[in-house]
Amino acid sequence: MLPFISSVLLAMFLSVSLQGVEYDGEKSIMFETKYEVCIIPPQVDDAMAQGVKVVDVKTAKKLYDQKSHFYDAREKRHYVKEHIKGAYPVYFDVSKAQYIVIHLPKDKEENILFYCYGETCANSYEAALAVRKLGYKNVYWLLNGFSEWKEYKFPVTENP
Repeated sequence: MLPFISSVLLAMFLSVSLQGVEYDGEKSIMFETKYEVCIIPPQVDDAMAQGVKVVDVKTAKKLYDQKSHFYDAREKRHYVKEHIKGAYPVYFDVSKAQYIVIHLPKDKEENILFYCYGETCANSYEAALAVRKLGYKNVYWLLNGFSEWKEYKFPVTENP
């Protein structure tokens, strides 16, 4: 029975395509999976209770037109491929288990908006909470994220 199970597992493994990917200069082999949901679901009520303003895509566009600061909390490979025009990346530092937000404005009264994949993604939620705890007053979270922004054909930077 054991040889049969081993054969089945080997056949399954060989039938899955592997890809070579690069993470910050390191090459690795991985299974590519479609993003669907983060492990920790975002909490709208909790975000609002902590002073984060939850907004829809039309409000986000108004903030964009007012030259607000936008931050993309999606994976680096997705940010590099395409992002809201002018948005800065947010990185998750695994060694410190915290989000690293670069290019924060000095004025803690300026508008700051975070987004990621959509309402099932907690990355932008967690990054927004982290920045709010740093004392920023006008922190926004785009609930439906990048995909809805693109659906509305709002400004996007695309890299081949």
